[in-house]
Amino acid sequence: MRILFTLVLVVGFLTGCKTTNNSSQVDTLEGEWQLELETLVIGDQKYTTFDGKSREMIKIFTDSHFAFSSIGTNRPRFNSYQLTKEQKVVAFDNFGGSLGRYSYKNNILIEHIEYSSFPNYEGVSIPFKVSITGDTMIQEGAYPLVKLGLGEQDGYLRATFKRIK
Repeated sequence: MRILFTLVLVVGFLTGCKTTNNSSQVDTLEGEWQLELETLVIGDQKYTTFDGKSREMIKIFTDSHFAFSSIGTNRPRFNSYQLTKEQKVVAFDNFGGSLGRYSYKNNILIEHIEYSSFPNYEGVSIPFKVSITGDTMIQEGAYPLVKLGLGEQDGYLRATFKRIK
């Protein structure tokens, strides 16, 4: 009887540990995500703002911070560290990013942007609804174009990411 009780206890413990580890990886934001598709709807217009064809974007979440970087896939190499104005435009057009702190509770992610290659975003907090299924994350919500000074009407952003780590 004692052996049976011990066996049941060990099996229960191991099963419980496995379930806990799997569920925490499934619903956690922590890790690296690659953007696959992003659309922005403004009024009746729908724009594909990212499709992965000419750019790559990675978003990283730690336990308290996020960062994302977007890079053009056909960037030219420069032959000097002293760039011309035209080369600086090409470099800026092919790289962008933001970082800051975030909060995540009840499937609501709020990105508190502290630094960005686009100054309009600095000091702005943007909330998103997040759903994670397996290695896919959907991040979507109202996009504050008016507050950012980027439009006369807010939009709705929807981004699909794939977990890479």
